[in-house]
Amino acid sequence: MIIYEQPLTEKIRLFLRLEALVKRYRYHMRDPDAAPEESLAALLVLLDLYNLAARVDLKSEVIKELDRIALVAKQTYSSEAGTETLAVILDQLQQHAAFLHALPSQLGNYLRDHSFFSNLRQRAALPGGLNGFDSPVLHFWYQRPIETRRANLESWSKPYQVAADALTFSLNLIRNCCDTTEVVAKAGFFQMVLDSRKPYQLLQIMLPNEERYYPEISAGKQRFSLRFLDSEEIGERSKQQSTHDIIFYLKLCNF
Repeated sequence: MIIYEQPLTEKIRLFLRLEALVKRYRYHMRDPDAAPEESLAALLVLLDLYNLAARVDLKSEVIKELDRIALVAKQTYSSEAGTETLAVILDQLQQHAAFLHALPSQLGNYLRDHSFFSNLRQRAALPGGLNGFDSPVLHFWYQRPIETRRANLESWSKPYQVAADALTFSLNLIRNCCDTTEVVAKAGFFQMVLDSRKPYQLLQIMLPNEERYYPEISAGKQRFSLRFLDSEEIGERSKQQSTHDIIFYLKLCNF
């Protein structure tokens, strides 16, 4: 099944972006013997992480989310049968919170006055600006042994990875606490008013891998709508909504 996720709050949108960027960063760092181009790709993701965290005190937001999850977990698993599950969740939350509190400052602060990184931020704003002739210091770093480049990248990215690990744990709790229903989108369209008594944070659309359609989702706190578009129209100027009835699984998640 293909799972399409849509955040229902701006906070969850921010968290999903951080999670996705760190996942992409780790992909480029997976091979210890990778070509220099992988180091540059990881560096570009690190620039995105810096820009993402520069807009908000992400460290504080993640700590607040861990506190919220802990409170909900205590309410959800208050019965004797849930004691063991609650203990595991609280232990994990405490570990992630301790790692975050151990970080010396807000995410990205240590890179704000970093001369090498500042040079890259300026050049990255230009199309093709990250190259050896526009940025000699990048070319110099590019020629360093791979062990040096990887050590630099891991040092610079560590706070973001710590935050992302905490968020992934929290997001997975949300993902695993969902109301799931089989739904039919009549003529490729579906809309629904959300239950105001449940503060849903995330919705998921599940479709078979072989399905030729994909959902375009418009969502807010009170309602959402889906338009299923024909994947064969990718690249075409106009997107065509399907005229077929499409069966899919809808998951509304909150924790």
